[in-house]
Amino acid sequence: MATFFFNFRQGKFYQVDDLGCEFESVEDAYLGAFSAAQDMWRELLIKRQNPLLCAFDVMDEEGRHLFTLPFVEVLDACRGREDAPRPPVPHRHVLQQTLDHQANAVRVMLGVSSTVADAKATLREAWNLLDQVAKLT
Repeated sequence: MATFFFNFRQGKFYQVDDLGCEFESVEDAYLGAFSAAQDMWRELLIKRQNPLLCAFDVMDEEGRHLFTLPFVEVLDACRGREDAPRPPVPHRHVLQQTLDHQANAVRVMLGVSSTVADAKATLREAWNLLDQVAKLT
């Protein structure tokens, strides 16, 4: 088993995968990335975010770029294009690892969102205090 890292790109946003997932081969890693992209597609649409701007850059343990999976491949597969890749159904453990990886990515993104919201609140509070000081002087 080898560890593969699924760095997530969404437009200009780029998130590096520090944990990685284990797969037996690059082909299995591709299937895991494809499955994760399918799962994330719906969530992105619910958030009113364009999945066509997303991709996974998959790296090996040495940091070498193996392949990029643009999420548009999910749409191509749904359209039934003859030249679209038709991945076989991955093994159950591959799906579970992919879902675990996606859940971790969602937790990280929620943590970042919470931190940004806290920073904005602190900034608003600082501005209010500065306004009060300005009124006193």
